[in-house]
Amino acid sequence: MRTPPPTIAAALLLATVFTCPSPTSAQTTQPDKDQQITELTQRVAELERRLTALEEQALPLIEQALNQQRRDKAKAAARARMRQDRGKYSPQVLGQVEQLYQTANKNWRSPQAVAALEKLVNDYPDLNRTGCATLYLGQMTQGPEKADHLTRAMTDFPDCYYGNGVNVGAYATYQLACYHQQQGNFDDANKLIDKINTHHPDAINHQGRPLTELLAELQQTPPGPANQDATPQP
Repeated sequence: MRTPPPTIAAALLLATVFTCPSPTSAQTTQPDKDQQITELTQRVAELERRLTALEEQALPLIEQALNQQRRDKAKAAARARMRQDRGKYSPQVLGQVEQLYQTANKNWRSPQAVAALEKLVNDYPDLNRTGCATLYLGQMTQGPEKADHLTRAMTDFPDCYYGNGVNVGAYATYQLACYHQQQGNFDDANKLIDKINTHHPDAINHQGRPLTELLAELQQTPPGPANQDATPQP
C-alpha cells in the first residue's frame, strides 16, 4: 500500500487530536493543544525529510534496474532473431556471411570494408547481419547516400539486431533523425523522433543507453556527427 503524501499524513495526525479525545481531554487546555499540534507538525516534517532521503537513494537504483532489464530484453530479442537465420540457412552460408562482416570489422572505414559490406547486402538481402551491414554503410557514408542507407536499414530491417541488443530499425531511425536535424530538416527529424518514442520506447544504443534519453538531448542541443558509434560491434 502506498504511503499517503506527507500533507495528508499531517492532516490525519492533526485530526486525531480533535476527533479522538482521551478521557481527560476535557481538562486539556489550549496551550496543551497548541503544544500537541507543534509536536505533530515537527513529526510530519521529519517524516517528509526521511521520505525524501529514501526517495533520492532509491531512484538511481530503480533506474539502474530498469535499464538492465531493458538491455536483457533487447539481447534476448537479438538471440531470437539470430536463431531464425540458423533455421533457414546452412552453417556454411552463415559462415561466409560472418567472414564478410568480420572483414569489414578488421579494416573499418577502408575501401575493403565498404566492399565487404556491400557484397553482404547484395548477396544476402534477408539475413540479420545484412541489416547491421546496411546500417553501418549509412553511418560510414555522407550526404544523400547516408540518408538512403539509413532509410533502407530503418524500413527493410526493422527486426534485425546486433549481438549487444541494438535494434537496427530503431537505431537507424535515430541516426536518420540526427542527419535531418543537422541538415535543418527539423520537421523530418521530429517525425522520426516521434516514431522512436512511439514504436521503440525500449531501444538502446551500443553503450546500452535508452534512445529516448538521447532523443531528449538531441532536441535540446544540436547533435554531433550522425555517424557516432560507427565502430565494429559484435
